[in-house]
Amino acid sequence: MLQSPFDTERTKISTRLLAGRAFLVKTPPCSFYLKALTNWLITGSHGALVYGRPRLGKTSATRWVLRVLPELVGNVPNLEVPVRGQNIASERAFFQHLLRCARHRHAMTGTAGDKRDRLTEWLMARAIRSPVNTAVIFFDEAQLLQDCQYDWLLNMGNELDKAGCRLFCLLVGQSELAQTKAKFIDGGKEQIVGRFMVRELEFSGIRSEQELASCFKEFNYTIYPMETGTSFAANFIPKAIQSGFCLQELAPAFWSVFQEKWLSTGLGHDAAIPMHYINASLIGLLNSLVSHDRSELTVSHDLIAKSISASGYIESLQALKAGQQRRLNG
Repeated sequence: MLQSPFDTERTKISTRLLAGRAFLVKTPPCSFYLKALTNWLITGSHGALVYGRPRLGKTSATRWVLRVLPELVGNVPNLEVPVRGQNIASERAFFQHLLRCARHRHAMTGTAGDKRDRLTEWLMARAIRSPVNTAVIFFDEAQLLQDCQYDWLLNMGNELDKAGCRLFCLLVGQSELAQTKAKFIDGGKEQIVGRFMVRELEFSGIRSEQELASCFKEFNYTIYPMETGTSFAANFIPKAIQSGFCLQELAPAFWSVFQEKWLSTGLGHDAAIPMHYINASLIGLLNSLVSHDRSELTVSHDLIAKSISASGYIESLQALKAGQQRRLNG
């Protein structure tokens, strides 16, 4: 059976959202993160660790923070770099990757030194125009960085310092980043720790019904796609939205199910729900409500529970519990 144009568009919206390519919403952890990064930048720090378990939304949160940051401190140029795992790190390949992320037209030519100089000049030209004389490199999956790569970044940072600029390395990744910091301290690499790792933030999931309601409120009032002028939720349940239905009304029921599944897995009393499963559950619910859209829309607890189960949330809790058990067993 062929999909209607409306079904096709909803599928695209759902896919883009889950891939993190539709729109970014402000969450309570995002607000805390923005405050922290602003403080790090205005107090002269050169780097920070932002870490946490998978699926919490660290990458999307970082993109949101960097997008909003200019409203607080002015233009701060930034470069997003997805870190590649390598068996043997090559200086030439490392700086070539960074130049390609910057879309530099001469990324592919020259020696390792040529590429490092190009990147340094590229960052310097942008940092010098910033109110805080800083350029940010956002390393995503930074736990994959190797020791020598930190040395290369340190050298480049020194060159920017000499020119009156600052390189700020925002190292975002899994919890192993905290172990990397401890390893450098034990190994006597205080210079790297002092430059890039003094500041740190353990990123959190959504921790309360109030925080979840705040997320749903952002979804409710976000316009997407922008060119349509339509709210995100109205792509799925236009009649209900037109009649005043608000997604945040669903927060108590959603939180009840999320927390009940968390507690039943034996993970303790402090639930922290990853944004991925909140997004997936909400998208699943909205898609299931398309055929039930009406002015007086009611959403059953059972339908919410089914959308959460279908998101993979329960399996993620089981994996998290298994990981905790392995660590306890040594």
